[in-house]
Amino acid sequence: MQLTYIQQEIMGILRRADASYANPVSSAQISKALNVTPSYVREQGKFLCDGGLVQVRRGPGGGYFLNRERED
Repeated sequence: MQLTYIQQEIMGILRRADASYANPVSSAQISKALNVTPSYVREQGKFLCDGGLVQVRRGPGGGYFLNRERED
């Protein structure tokens, strides 16, 4: 799967944050780091989720985290 620059940056942020189900990174946090809108992050996040690279925890305190099974 070929990732765009912004998708690679999102993956990098999740790696550096050591994002997990217990400690997800919100689209607002990612958007602030990348200087893009949260809706754009969610759009790119959906692509990454569909590709099995990241997972999302919905609701308050939710956000994105790496799919550790896929990374191995």
